Amino acid sequence: MKKVAVQGSLEEIRQQLSMKGYEVVDFEDRGIVDAIVYIDDYTGIRNMNNEGDVESHGAVLINASKKSIDQIIYIIEARRYEGLFT
Repeated sequence: MKKVAVQGSLEEIRQQLSMKGYEVVDFEDRGIVDAIVYIDDYTGIRNMNNEGDVESHGAVLINASKKSIDQIIYIIEARRYEGLFT
């Protein structure tokens, strides 16, 4: 099961990921995560930069702006954005 940190204001995404079987945690939680989902600004992510576990593990950052839950799940699983340069 993948562990995903989700920004507090993204309650719908948090619920949908949880229903799909992901372990969802808050930005403030410590430890290793597979992905970080945020919206537009970097509130909370700056504080995570100081957490050594995140950097050493290589969590993928996902800006949820204008993305469906299916797109977010694809990014979590593939660890990349589809068609980044196309």
